[in-house]
Formats: sequence, C-alpha cells, structure tokens
Amino acid sequence: MGRKRYVPIVIIIMLMTALGFTSTAAFAYWTDVSQLSNVIIEFEPEDANLVIEDKQQSFTGMLVPEGYIYLEGEVDQVILEYDVSVDKTLVKSMNLVVEAIDVKIDGLEDYEQLVDIQIGNGNRSFVNELFNSTVTITIVVRLLEPIDAAEAADRGFGLERINVEDSEAAYNAIKGKDISFTIRFSVEPRILD
Repeated sequence: MGRKRYVPIVIIIMLMTALGFTSTAAFAYWTDVSQLSNVIIEFEPEDANLVIEDKQQSFTGMLVPEGYIYLEGEVDQVILEYDVSVDKTLVKSMNLVVEAIDVKIDGLEDYEQLVDIQIGNGNRSFVNELFNSTVTITIVVRLLEPIDAAEAADRGFGLERINVEDSEAAYNAIKGKDISFTIRFSVEPRILD
C-alpha cells in the first residue's frame, strides 16, 4: 500500500499565480532518498488540499545506462509513480503541472543532460487536467551513456547521440555519484480556447 501525503496547496485565482509542491528524489548511483515537502495553495474562498500518494516502493540499487546491467542490484531505469487529487470538489478543471527541476549529479549540473527524466508522455515537464478525480503521474528516470564525437564516429552513431565533449571524463565524473532532482507539482487555472 502506498503512503498518503496530504500537501496543503495555495492558489490565488485572481492571476495565474502558480505555487508548487515539491518532491526531491535522489539516486546514489543511484539510491532513492525520496522526500516530499509542503507549500500552501489557496482556493478562494477556502483552502483545499492537493493529495499526493507515493505509489512506489523505496528504491535501492545502482542506476546504469541501458545495456550496462552486469551486477545484481543494477537497473537501467527507475519508475516513480504518484496519485494526485484534490480533497474538495472543484467546479472548474485546473491544470496540474509536474516538472523535474534542479537536476544534478554529485551536486553539480555539469552532466545533468545525461539524466533522462520522462514525466508522463513529456520530457522534464508535463501538464494534465485535474478535475475531481485522481491523476496518476508516472516518472521514468534513466541514465544516458556518455558519448563524445569520436566515440559516435567509431560506433557509427549519428550526431544526435553526442551528449558530452569527452566521454571518458564524463564517465569518471559521474560513476558512483548521486543523482538528485526536484519534482514540482503545481496547480494553475486552465485556459480554454
């Protein structure tokens, strides 16, 4: 059974002010140390709560690039899942915005492009309608193999696969290091065309 977290939410409907709830996930090459923290959002004229239920089991193991699982405990992806709802009845649908921000490896942003985070069917951000039902948000985290121009040419890869200047330096910089990022959930008014 997942753990339920009740996160108070504040949204002032006068302007498109969106404050968010944040969840920080970290992988120690990558061990999960997932936490949730609160921010208040107000639905006029009374408060409502954004309910976030953490569906995944705690993760321990090593996140490695696809094709490089050699030892027990190594995985090539980590799946995070959250059920999100509002504890009051809404009269209008809202936008639930989910973003992965502050992506770092060993506290640095030098190789953050090697952390592939897919939220729903989007990349690092996803918008979904929220209206009196539970929305399930699935986040898939992968680690990309560092590939430089010389390695791409040697292996017959296209230029789109190049993601670092020096693949050996990148490998040495990220091997065994912590990956951390923040998942921000926010609610904003839905603008209909």
